[in-house]
Amino acid sequence: MEGFWEWIKNFTASQQVFSKLHFPLSPTALEPPASILEELYWRLRRGKLLGRDGFDEEALMLTLARGWLMASDHAVSAGISHFISQIPSPDPPPLRRFQRRVAEHKGNAILEAPTGSGKTWAALLWAMNNREGGERIFYLLPYQASIEAMSKTLEGIFGPDNVSVLHARALDYAFRKYFDEVGEYEVAYRKAKDEVNVNRLVHKPIKIATPFQILKWLFGVRRFEIGVGEIVGGLFIFDEIHAYDSHTTALILQMIRVIKSLGGRALFMSATFPTFLKSLLSEAVDEELPEFKLEEGDDEWTGHLLSQARHHLRWRPKSLEEMIPEIIAAAHEGKRVLVVANRVAQAQEIHLSLRDELEGVHLLHSRFARRDRAEKERKVMEILCGKRNDPLSVLVATQVVEVSLDVSFDICFTEIAPVDDLLQRFGRVNRYGEHEGGVEVHVAIKFDPDRVRYIYEIERLKRTMEEGPPDGAPLTVSEMQRWVERVYRDGWTERERERFDRIHNVFGELLKALRPLQHYEEGEEEFRGLFKGVEVLPRPLYEEFRSHFDERRYLLAEGLLTPITMGLFHKLNNEGRMRRLERERLLMADVRYDGELGLTPDEPIDEGIII
Repeated sequence: MEGFWEWIKNFTASQQVFSKLHFPLSPTALEPPASILEELYWRLRRGKLLGRDGFDEEALMLTLARGWLMASDHAVSAGISHFISQIPSPDPPPLRRFQRRVAEHKGNAILEAPTGSGKTWAALLWAMNNREGGERIFYLLPYQASIEAMSKTLEGIFGPDNVSVLHARALDYAFRKYFDEVGEYEVAYRKAKDEVNVNRLVHKPIKIATPFQILKWLFGVRRFEIGVGEIVGGLFIFDEIHAYDSHTTALILQMIRVIKSLGGRALFMSATFPTFLKSLLSEAVDEELPEFKLEEGDDEWTGHLLSQARHHLRWRPKSLEEMIPEIIAAAHEGKRVLVVANRVAQAQEIHLSLRDELEGVHLLHSRFARRDRAEKERKVMEILCGKRNDPLSVLVATQVVEVSLDVSFDICFTEIAPVDDLLQRFGRVNRYGEHEGGVEVHVAIKFDPDRVRYIYEIERLKRTMEEGPPDGAPLTVSEMQRWVERVYRDGWTERERERFDRIHNVFGELLKALRPLQHYEEGEEEFRGLFKGVEVLPRPLYEEFRSHFDERRYLLAEGLLTPITMGLFHKLNNEGRMRRLERERLLMADVRYDGELGLTPDEPIDEGIII
């Protein structure tokens, strides 16, 4: 206990927010306040953690005291002997000028730099330079798949003992890693469970997570006080900050206000950064954020990167399906082709059409069981990296390819999408500049609004087309940035703005309801309500699931669960094709499932996106 007490004392001394706190010399100097417990209880019931002017000082101290006490208790129970304050100094490659400028900056900032320019190193050096005591570093990414890749990067730099991964599927990811290594369920499960349990503790100084892991604490769920304690003075790197919809952006902006009030600092990064988003972030931190960019005059490498056109834009007045003959022709020319559809059912149909004509056609979307999707992603990666000799001529995918695969194709055929999503898709083609003169990216602008409106704002799609460069234009970094700026010149669309304002206000009121030493009973349910899908067990997989379940191989059983959108869930439920399995505590869907195509309802419906 003495070691933990010393750490807490030193940490509080380094934070301005605790300047008025008189810390007892030792745990034995604390006297149990038995005589005032009842009075304290009722005062806390009436008091609020957050008021108009920020945190209530007494309420905050009580919240942090409970959080740190629980964190210490959990750490001791797990056999953790100390909190890690010192982080090994990283050994970066030779730095670019923009990386040095970011690294030397103190405080909040914006970094706008293209993919492959070295944003990650700039961010890590910024965080290290801004550390003053034992502050935690949070590297926040929008997607779980991105988190797993980043964990390998940061563990390689700082060592696994200093890095923890926090997200809802952390146990699933860890189990698959160990199961692939050892092939024995019990050994893999034990290793994965131990790893995830340790990562949930507060002793590791670097956390990789989605913003939802931080938001969860602010919903007042059980033991939220531990999370509030970790936020204090924290350094938050928001990577790909452009990737969130208006709903999630509203939540993140309120979260940023809390971070700022607890002495935290943030670096916001993106390859493309519309002005209206910069303004929202500046408002959230209550200061004009300094901006860092690559400058053409920095050096020859930077000048080449900014002027290089990896892609040539081709607007096509056709549907994606009408371009199938061109896709086949490109594959016959020996090119590896990326095809991106907006709807799962559409991707399945295109895959079937191409499969009859070509060898090496692969399919990737969100409606595969967890196990099958992981295997398909790994197979594609290994083929493209030369680790497997299987043929791959075409990958047909949905939005999942925007985030889950660090791959490079020779040509792209994609359906129209908002400009920032299109640029993510283009980023999977000629990704490393292997084709010096650039490659063509074909955008199908003929689509069915009645289907696509459930996925994207039609107004945003129109603006993307109207404000885009002309047909055949080379897409340099500056051209892409100008395209994004034009499309988002007026900020949110009317519908996006309504959603943003509603969520922003509702979450603001929820934050005001936080009470010290009291969890919010409805917080867990309201937090789950943020997500746009649900996992179900396709009926054809039931026997395999039941076999794993009966043998208590629960993680293998859960690997058969398949995500669907809420729109599809309601459709199946209304048709009587959704059944609750009480013993297994899950939902089973009466739908077809095929290991090659994924889940295929009889009458497909697509509403929303699951990535």
